[in-house]
Amino acid sequence: MFRYLKYSATPTAALLSTLTAWLIALTPVACQTATPVVPPSAPAPALTPTATPATATPRAELQEHRSWTFATTAPAVTFDNQFPCARVNRCEEVAPHDYRITITPENDPINPSPWYAFRVRADAPTDITVRFVIATKTARPRPRLSTDGTHWTRATDTQWTGASGAPECVLRIHAEPAATWVASNDIIGNDRLAAWSDALAVRTGATVETFGTSAGGRALRMFTLSANANTPEDWVIVIGRQHPPEVSGSVGLMAFMDEITSDSARARAFRGAFRVALVPVVNPDGVHEGQWRSTLGGVDSNRDWGAFTQPETVALRDAILAIRSRPGARIWLALDFHGTNKDILYTPLADDRTFPPRFASQWVAAIQARFPDYEVESTSAHNATEWTFKRWAYETLGAPGITYELGSSTPHAQIQRIVTGAADEAMRLLMEAKMANAHTPPDA
Repeated sequence: MFRYLKYSATPTAALLSTLTAWLIALTPVACQTATPVVPPSAPAPALTPTATPATATPRAELQEHRSWTFATTAPAVTFDNQFPCARVNRCEEVAPHDYRITITPENDPINPSPWYAFRVRADAPTDITVRFVIATKTARPRPRLSTDGTHWTRATDTQWTGASGAPECVLRIHAEPAATWVASNDIIGNDRLAAWSDALAVRTGATVETFGTSAGGRALRMFTLSANANTPEDWVIVIGRQHPPEVSGSVGLMAFMDEITSDSARARAFRGAFRVALVPVVNPDGVHEGQWRSTLGGVDSNRDWGAFTQPETVALRDAILAIRSRPGARIWLALDFHGTNKDILYTPLADDRTFPPRFASQWVAAIQARFPDYEVESTSAHNATEWTFKRWAYETLGAPGITYELGSSTPHAQIQRIVTGAADEAMRLLMEAKMANAHTPPDA
């Protein structure tokens, strides 16, 4: 009924392994927090991609973590990128208290979704001008500002000048001795996601497994939720942050999981009927380094689900296949949270024979019915031939693979409202589908 694949190593994978080792050697010690590998509980079948791997050897250029202090005009002003998720590649003074920062991606060509984050402080309160030069012809995200790195406000019209495609954009702010954080979106990094997911595990009794390590030595963690040991082997897979700067996707993922783990009657019933495997961060190295798109190996992990050149996608593939190999196991939904320029769901093709059938179209319709004041956009045509996670989920598992994109400019309160409702509708539809297919064996 479904197409199954097998994996075999290739010379390209060996070259990538060598390149990754070289990159790790160049990574600052602070970026190499190693965690012992805990292998999946059961061996997973191997896969062979039908897609042709890229012939060019990828690369990822790590930024230099440093500070820039300019003292030719008092008071002195200091910029730095010495914190997790920061990204600035160059800073220079062009006039008194007028500065230019340059932000470049980790490799090229790359999706034009730039990420930047830095801090600025002055020895005494002063107004400064910061000119942004971003190495892409489009997408100039208006910055968010913070005085603590946690609470953010968007720069106002009087502070920000610039538009998509402008060669240079300008931010005017009042610098203080205490640092001001400037970033293209709220910073939701590895630490914050770890704190949230650890709290979720404590609250729900979820089990936590380190199923692999990233190229930079960071733990890849999976949280498994179920009501108890007797919960059936019916699974939902939820993953996030394949792409480092897509903060809005993490906001959506947390809202989705918060609703599934809530105390509502539907959530309690759902957890008694389904197990949920949650991977909040697939690409922790990219998140830490403030990269635009790639893993430490310079590969877009959401295009690596056919070639499997990266340790992160290999480890997650094997962990999911270990779940599927459990007696009686069936995966009903594979959901991948991302962020882009608008809210949209990328769904399976209309003729994809997923199990359960027609879940994606039913879910989109249910979300729209629940929020008549909100336009639910979806398409099955986006990157249909690329080896994304959602395609792999269908090709290998037969499950509806769905990419849930949330707009980078969508207010976080709006994301939380819509995705909370979407989670409730997903639980309802999955439980209804389970009742309708109660006698359908997993390998049918």
